Amino acid sequence: MPYVPPHLRAGVSKPPQESASLGSGASFADAGSRDWGGSRSSVGSSGGGREYGGSFGGSRGRDSRDWSSNGYGNGHGRDGGLQQSRKTEVRGGSALPEVVWAKWQPSDRVRRLQQDQIAEVRARLNVDVEITPGTGLAPAPIESFEDMCLHSNIMKDIAFHAYTSPTPIQAQAMPVALTGRDLLGCAETGSGKTAAFSIPMIQHCLAQPPVRRGDGPLALVLAPTRELAQQIEKEVKAFSRSTDGFRTAIVVGGTNIGEQRSELRSGVEIVVATPGRFIDHLQQGNTSLTRISYVVLDEADRMLDMGFEPQIREVMRSLPKKHQTLLFSATMPEEIEALAQEYLNCAVRVKVGKVSSPTANVSQILEKVGDKEKIDHLLALLVDESAQSEKAGQPLPLTIVFVERKARCDEVTDALVAQGLKAAALHGGRSQSEREAALRSFRTGEINTLVATDVASRGLDVTGVAHVINLDLPKMMEDYVHRIGRTGRAGATGRATSFYTDRDAFLVAQIRKAITDAESGNTMAFATGKAARKKEREQAAAFREGRLAQIGSAQIGSTSVRVDDKYKHMLVPVVDPRKGEGAADDAWDD
Repeated sequence: MPYVPPHLRAGVSKPPQESASLGSGASFADAGSRDWGGSRSSVGSSGGGREYGGSFGGSRGRDSRDWSSNGYGNGHGRDGGLQQSRKTEVRGGSALPEVVWAKWQPSDRVRRLQQDQIAEVRARLNVDVEITPGTGLAPAPIESFEDMCLHSNIMKDIAFHAYTSPTPIQAQAMPVALTGRDLLGCAETGSGKTAAFSIPMIQHCLAQPPVRRGDGPLALVLAPTRELAQQIEKEVKAFSRSTDGFRTAIVVGGTNIGEQRSELRSGVEIVVATPGRFIDHLQQGNTSLTRISYVVLDEADRMLDMGFEPQIREVMRSLPKKHQTLLFSATMPEEIEALAQEYLNCAVRVKVGKVSSPTANVSQILEKVGDKEKIDHLLALLVDESAQSEKAGQPLPLTIVFVERKARCDEVTDALVAQGLKAAALHGGRSQSEREAALRSFRTGEINTLVATDVASRGLDVTGVAHVINLDLPKMMEDYVHRIGRTGRAGATGRATSFYTDRDAFLVAQIRKAITDAESGNTMAFATGKAARKKEREQAAAFREGRLAQIGSAQIGSTSVRVDDKYKHMLVPVVDPRKGEGAADDAWDD
C-alpha cells in the first residue's frame, strides 16, 4: 500500500486484501516492506515485543528498560563472544528477530572510580551531565578507548586511524550510548560528536542478528544536509572497515534514487539520510522501520530550522517501541527541548563547553567595506596571503569564503579564478557531483579556496581550514558562529575576517557586545529557535528605527568599555533576524 501523508489520511481506506494479510495493528512500516525474502513479523507479542500503529508504526511510548542498573555486560553477537537467546515475533508466519540489548561494561579500572573522582574527570573535561530524576547515575566518562571495552574490530579501526584518546564529548557520550540509554548531546563545533554516536552505533549493530535481504536497517541517522550526511557516512565506514559484510547506505537527494533503492532492498545495517529522501523510500516501500533500534538525530536544531520537523516526527512516532535515541544539537531552543521531551526516554544530557559558542582559539577581525569594494578587498587579501606563503615556503592556507547568495557565489569564484587563484564554488544550485568534486578538491588541497553559501556552515569538517572570510555577513549571530566554526577545530588555531556594511549594524553591535561581556568575565545569555528569531527580528527592526539603544559598547560598573574591531576569544552567540520561521535558505535545498 503506498504511503499516505498524515494530512491526506482521513478519507483513505486500506485495500481489503492488504488488511487481511497484515492482521490487526499493522502499520505502513510493515506493509511498505514488501516480501523480498520473508515477510515482516507481528506486533504486540507478549513478553515485551514491539508496538506499532500510527502512520508508519506506533507512537513511541515508554519502554521498560531498566536504567537503574549498569548490568549490560560486554556481549557481541557477531564475531564470537556472548550469544544471547533471542525471542521472536511472528507476522504472516515469518520470524523477525528481537533486538539484542547487549550487556556492556567498561574496564575494572573505570568501574572502581568513586563519585568524587568522576566529578573531577568531568570538571577537567569541561563536561556537564544531567540525568532524569528517578533514573540511575550516568556512567563515568572514559578517557581511553581501551577502557571502553569495544568490539575488537572497532578497536582495530580506531588504531588504524590513529585515534589516541577520546575527545570530551566522546569520553562521556560514548559510555552513555553503550549502556543503551537515550542521550541529548550538546557540544561545540569540531568536538568529535560524529564518532561519539557512530562507534556505539556500530557496536550495537554488531550485536544484532544478521540483516536479511528485504529487511530494513538496524540503525538510522538523520542529518539536515547532503554534505553532513556524506561526512557521517564516511565516519561510519571508517570505524566498520574491519567488519566483513557491514553495509552502510547513504540516502540523500540529488543522487540516483534507483541505486539507493537497490542498496536498501538488498539489506543494510545502517542508513544515513536526509529526512525528505528517507521518507521517499518509505513511501515506495524500499525500506522499513521494523528493525530499527538505534536512532540518531544530528544537528537537530538545523533540521528544525530547515522545516524538517514534520518528517522527523513522522519517522520518530512510527519506530518500534523499544529503540534507543541520540539527539545532538549545537543549540537548545525550546523546540529542541520539546522534541527531546517527547521522543527521548529518561535521557542523559551531556553538554561540553559553551554550547553554540565560537572556539576561543579563533582570532576575528571586522572590516567595514562597501558592497562594491568587497571583491577587490577579498582579492587583495588572498593574493597577499598567497605571496606570504610562497615567501615562507609554506603551502597556501585553506580558506572558506562565505557569501549570501548562489549567484554571488559563482561571481566571486570566477573573479578568484581569473586572478589565478585556485577556487571552487559550493552551493545548493550545483549538482551533487559538482558539490562532491568541489569538496574533494578542497580536502585534498587541489584548490585552496572554497566559496560557499551557508550550505557549508554546519557540520562540514575539513581538516586544516586556517581562514574563514565572511564576504557577506549572515543575518543572525548563530549562523555567524557556525561559519567561523569551520576553522579553529580540534584545538587548532584559526582566523576569521568579516566584511560589514551599515546594513549589518545590528549583528556587528551584537558581536561587539558579546566580546565586551566576555572580556569583562560575564557570559552573554541568548536564546535560539523560532520564537527567539521572531523576537530578534523585532529587535532588529527597533534597532534600525532607533527605538533600541545602541549596544556597540557596554557599561561595566561605571566604566564605558569600547571594543576594537580586532579581537580574540569571542565566546558567545545569538540568532537570525530575517529568515522565515522554519524556512530553509534555498542554498540548503535537498
